[in-house]
Amino acid sequence: MKKNLKICIILVSLFLYSCITTQGTDGKKGEDGKDSSQLIDSKEMIEKGFIKGTLSISKSEGCSYILTVEKYTDKLDPINIQDFFKVDVPEKVWVKYSDLRMNSRCSEARPVSITEVNKRTD
Repeated sequence: MKKNLKICIILVSLFLYSCITTQGTDGKKGEDGKDSSQLIDSKEMIEKGFIKGTLSISKSEGCSYILTVEKYTDKLDPINIQDFFKVDVPEKVWVKYSDLRMNSRCSEARPVSITEVNKRTD
């Protein structure tokens, strides 16, 4: 009798374990879990004070990259972007920055200092 009870418990636990692993860690199946996690990441980043930004290579001599943020229409010159990305600078980023009181290095953007930056996946 004890042997049959142990076998039943093992089979039930294996069945429950296999159901959990197909759903994923958040309990949502398939692509829906990925979409909702991207929305959560976006909300978290905004709550932490980050702004969606796009980095592009500048054609101007004075500045190497131009940062365009979703919140404002003007373009920004991140003077210390190389401190955060040594080799490959991503196109889409989450960024925190502070304005600088200095002369512009390029004519098309105003200088800012990046305080925090993360790659953006969306």
